[in-house]
Order: sequence, then structure tokens, then C-alpha cells
Amino acid sequence: MRVKHLFALALSFGAPSVHADQGEIFLNQHAAQFGYARPIGVSAGDLSVAVFFNGDSDLMANGGLVISGQPPGQLPFSVAAGAKVYAFHLDNADENVLAGALGGRIGYTIPANIPFVASAETFYAPAITTTGVADDMLDFALRFEVEFLPRTSGFIGYRWLNVGLGGRDDAELDNDIHIGLRLNF
Repeated sequence: MRVKHLFALALSFGAPSVHADQGEIFLNQHAAQFGYARPIGVSAGDLSVAVFFNGDSDLMANGGLVISGQPPGQLPFSVAAGAKVYAFHLDNADENVLAGALGGRIGYTIPANIPFVASAETFYAPAITTTGVADDMLDFALRFEVEFLPRTSGFIGYRWLNVGLGGRDDAELDNDIHIGLRLNF
């Protein structure tokens, strides 16, 4: 799959609306990701898409639906759960992989005049929902975020994005600290 095919796939997940709720970018020395999310008719639901690439010429697009909220009586905490579809072109393995993943996120808002949020997110696809030579896929991220302007947040985080390739070495697409920016529209 070429970059334009992955980008078209990612945009097709968000096509029903012409107005984005959030745009996000994060970078590190070897990788970058651009994302887009918007609310949908489901209470507290977001439809999201993202395109990722790294210095090894690996490409990934994902799209999914995540429902979020706060557990009763647990105001500083937020939780989310949902499903995502990941499409990969792994350059070194010369493979294309499609993976259906389930996962979630937990966040803690630190009460302060300037909102701070610490969160962890994991999405996992086992062999049964992963195509090609891949055995599984794991996307794990930690993030510390601060809203420094209205509708604008900056963050620092860590991400481990790995595709298990059976008897061969796993494709580790990202395993690094990153910085990012999120804009709410």
C-alpha cells in the first residue's frame, strides 16, 4: 500500500462530517502521527482516524470508535473503551497487515487552575483478528497533557507500537518518547 492509499483509507473513516472536533499531531526523532477525531451521535462517542509513518518507511492508518465517560462518583477519572481497525505497510518485512483491535483508555485529571491530564491507552489485536503473517498487534501509550490555551493542549508521552510477525523479528514501529499538540475546533 502506498502513502496515498493509507491516507485515503484514513479519511474515509471520517467522511460523513465536514467539521472536525479535534486535530492532533505528535512527533519524535523517528516517527510522526497525524490524527482527526469528531463526536458522533452516540453519547460521548468519538470517531477517529490517524496516519502514522516512521524513519524505516513503515506506514500505518487506523480508524475507530471510542466511547468515553466518567465512572459514577469518580470525578477526576475518565475511562474509554472501543474498537479500532489498523492497516499497516511494513517496509522491512515487505508485508501488509490489517488488524482489528479492542482497547481502552484511563485518564486522571489533576485539579488545578490549568487542567493537567495523565492517561494510559492500550489497543490489542490477537491473531484471530490480524491478517497476513502477523500474529498480533499492540499499541500502548502513556501521556501527560496540559491545556495551555483555550482549545489548545500540548503533551509529552511514550508509545510502543508493535506488530508480532511469528517466526521473524517483530516489527517495532515506535518505541520512543514524543511531543504533540492537540487543537479543538
